[in-house]
Amino acid sequence: MPPSLAGYRGQSSPVGYALVLGVVVVAVVTTVALGSAALNDAQGESAVARAEQTMTLFDSQTAQVALGDSSVHSIGLGGTQGTYAVDPDAATMSIVQLDCDDDGNDDGDSVVTGMSGDDDAYVMDPVDLGRVTYTTGSTTLAYEGGGVWRKDRQGEARMVSPPEFHYRGATLTLPIVLTRGSGGASGTGARATVTDAGGPVQVFPQSTDSFPSRCGGESFTNPVEDGSVYVQVESEYAQAWGKYFQTRTEGVVTYPADDIVRVELVSLAQVGAFQMPGEGGVVPVSGSAGEHSVEEFSITLRPDDTDSANFNNLQWSMYAENGDQRFEVHLRKSGSGGCPTPGITADMTIYYSDDGGTTYHGWEKADAFETECADLNGDGDDEIYMEATFVDDQDGDGDPENDPLSDEVELEYVSLSQSELLYFKPNGAIVDPVTLGGHSVGWESETYDPGTGDSETVDRLFNHYFAEFPEEFDLVVDDKNSDSINEGGSSGRLFTGGSGRYVTYIHVTQNEVTVEID
Repeated sequence: MPPSLAGYRGQSSPVGYALVLGVVVVAVVTTVALGSAALNDAQGESAVARAEQTMTLFDSQTAQVALGDSSVHSIGLGGTQGTYAVDPDAATMSIVQLDCDDDGNDDGDSVVTGMSGDDDAYVMDPVDLGRVTYTTGSTTLAYEGGGVWRKDRQGEARMVSPPEFHYRGATLTLPIVLTRGSGGASGTGARATVTDAGGPVQVFPQSTDSFPSRCGGESFTNPVEDGSVYVQVESEYAQAWGKYFQTRTEGVVTYPADDIVRVELVSLAQVGAFQMPGEGGVVPVSGSAGEHSVEEFSITLRPDDTDSANFNNLQWSMYAENGDQRFEVHLRKSGSGGCPTPGITADMTIYYSDDGGTTYHGWEKADAFETECADLNGDGDDEIYMEATFVDDQDGDGDPENDPLSDEVELEYVSLSQSELLYFKPNGAIVDPVTLGGHSVGWESETYDPGTGDSETVDRLFNHYFAEFPEEFDLVVDDKNSDSINEGGSSGRLFTGGSGRYVTYIHVTQNEVTVEID
């Protein structure tokens, strides 16, 4: 064997071992490094998750102080290694009424930009929200405006818990939490003391402030009848506020800048199907005030025993009451029969008074609705039910009678006896004659004399009387002795197209708290 070859073979084993050992060392170092990084990331996320829980607890206990349930709370912030701090000057919120003179020509934020001849006005001037922050690494959590928000290393903001912002129908209820105070701390011993800074300050409605003369000079009272309203937040968490507005309100959300979000609040329509509430329960109605915007309202009733083939005793009403206003629609059994040939009908009564019952409007229709039979539960046997359609405005023009496919029930204008209602007792005098009026609709100029055969469709009557009530009101179920209808097996559909206007009722307070962290 040549000497050179022999020498090579003699050296190959140590070299090979060295190479293998090097690969192993590199792999181990890489694994340790990656594992350490992953562990650090996991520990960091765990710390942030604990901080989110802490901040959510801070949110709920601060709300108790801000909203008057408690005067002071001491909250432990320990368990995390991040840093807590108070910034009383962070972020702002303002509320603006656009087109305050209601001329239909919104000139676009002129109250903010200072343009002359504007027709916008502040409902609430910009006010500093303030915030409490927790920072660890590249992640920040912030309590701001009554909510908790998070911004991660990518700079994306999201909501952790919602702010104190409640929007139902056309009503905005906004107890704005203003965070003041000072201090900061880090580590497991951090603690926050939250103190009531003097109770809520009423922003709207209230009698001491009024809109400028260009807006008519009216005081800050509800309802807000002109223009529309928007709420604006300027904050580094504006994108997260915007996502909250988009998911929780029926409003138009815009971003004038990266750190500004604006939600213009629109009146919600009451849309869709509902299960019939039990006796004393309510069906909320919104978006029907001031005009004829009820497009659909129907109910399906089942007897008290849903397996029964018969309505034993139908005596059932829905009523509404607001101050001196009273409204009731009453259905009562007429005729007899059962499945498979139902034969039962329901007489219908509509009652309305705007003076507490001293005078009233009365409408009645015998055999207005008829029962039907169908296998509703899939057991092979037919069950009895009654479907009553009150409004079916297919084209949404406010006048169901214009719909060629509609089959309206017509009610005669008559005096009512007490037996023809369930909740109200018509002890007063019927208005004689009556002109409905008030909503700029042609047919409402007609007059109706009691007992002469003068009649009107149920669709029109519901639209008219609902428009007489406030923007939001409740229809209450009254089931005689709770044994007439099985509400659990009954249902309905109510769809109002909204008032066509924006938010009309505003309830805003500033609720200031002082936070000291040490």
